[in-house]
Amino acid sequence: MERIKGWKSYQKTLNKRKGKKNKFVSIIKYIAITVFIVLFFYGSSKLYFYGKSILSVESKKVQGTGIRPIVFIKDGLTVKNSSGFGISDVKSLSSLKKYLKYNPPIFKTIIDGHYVQKIGSYTVVYTVDPTVQKEAENVFKKYAVPFGVLAAVNPDTGAVIGFASYSYNKSQSDEISPLISYPPGSLVKIITASAAIESKGFYPGFNICFSGTMYGTDKTYWKQNIGIGSNKISFKQAFAKSCDVAFGKVAGYYLGRKLLINYFNKFYFNKKIPFVLDLHKSKAYIPRKFYQLELTGAGFKNVKMTPIQAALIAGSAINGGKIVKPYIIKEIISSSGKVLYIHKGAKTLNNPITAKTAHILKQMMIATITKGVAHADFYNTSGRYMLPGVVVGGKTGTISGNNPKGLYQWFAGFGEMKGKKIALSSLVIENPVWKIEGGGVAEKALLAYFF
Repeated sequence: MERIKGWKSYQKTLNKRKGKKNKFVSIIKYIAITVFIVLFFYGSSKLYFYGKSILSVESKKVQGTGIRPIVFIKDGLTVKNSSGFGISDVKSLSSLKKYLKYNPPIFKTIIDGHYVQKIGSYTVVYTVDPTVQKEAENVFKKYAVPFGVLAAVNPDTGAVIGFASYSYNKSQSDEISPLISYPPGSLVKIITASAAIESKGFYPGFNICFSGTMYGTDKTYWKQNIGIGSNKISFKQAFAKSCDVAFGKVAGYYLGRKLLINYFNKFYFNKKIPFVLDLHKSKAYIPRKFYQLELTGAGFKNVKMTPIQAALIAGSAINGGKIVKPYIIKEIISSSGKVLYIHKGAKTLNNPITAKTAHILKQMMIATITKGVAHADFYNTSGRYMLPGVVVGGKTGTISGNNPKGLYQWFAGFGEMKGKKIALSSLVIENPVWKIEGGGVAEKALLAYFF
């Protein structure tokens, strides 16, 4: 009996173990089935919406400024954009203004040297120069840049002379526009330099001490006292060569947070520039921590700038230190030929720097072309200047960005000859190797404008 009892208890133990095993297997199966169902429905929904978007794109012609996608249908049919406001809704000057707020200008038809566009019963005459516009568009296409944008203005009046953007991949055309703000890199040094000249009495020959190389973000060298360093560079050369460490020291030791905030605000950052199109704010945040503040003043962090505003800032060096209000519409004409609107007079938004400071800044920007980092863009391999008779100045900026992803190659500057002026900014976003930089685009646009 003992043996039977032992055998029965042994079987009972085996059955318990088997039950536990079966229970564990059931839990694993349940989890696997649940995960499969979730993934199946998630994948199906993603596939559905992806297919729907592909069909949608194939059935429509999509264009945009980077603010909102706009759909244009041929033959003058009524068109609605994402704002729900289309061409058929344009019945007054105020409604025309609303339409333009969400729709980029179309530069195709040229009459008497100006681009014109028919919108509803109105004919809009733009300020954009066809020569500059076409040259920028042709350069971007010729060099097949991933992304390219050019903005140009008359620095005295604010008239927009160039308004071009390009995306090699047409599906990404909404990511690039003169209206969108991007990391500007060393273009920030224009504001830092202006603040140093205006508020601290800096002059081109002022010497700055630093250690290490001119470029890079090694905290050891950036935190050294302003009077310490085995190397010495003049303020003018530091600007022309875009010396990061020197400008970090200027921002941190000489200017400080309060002054930098003040000058960014003076150059119209963190506020809306009045414009008929949806121009983004250029933004600047100045941190309290010393090293982060230095990095910001040299152009590494915390700033975004639109190409339109970059052109306006560059123009301040040749218009007495003013930031002028930009405009892109010259006239609006009714269907009967009556001029309903004509732009009159320039409007100054602010005077961030005096005429004296602007003159010093202008000389430093010229040095960027003649002896600085933009020299190769304006001189050929034989050392010959490619824009004879034109006084050109500028500032380059290089920084990595993620929206869109790539290496941002900026140029912001000016050109003037015999009283004729232009201020412009150009940006080429490459990933990873470039065929032409912002300075190269600017040189070709200036050549087209003056010659």
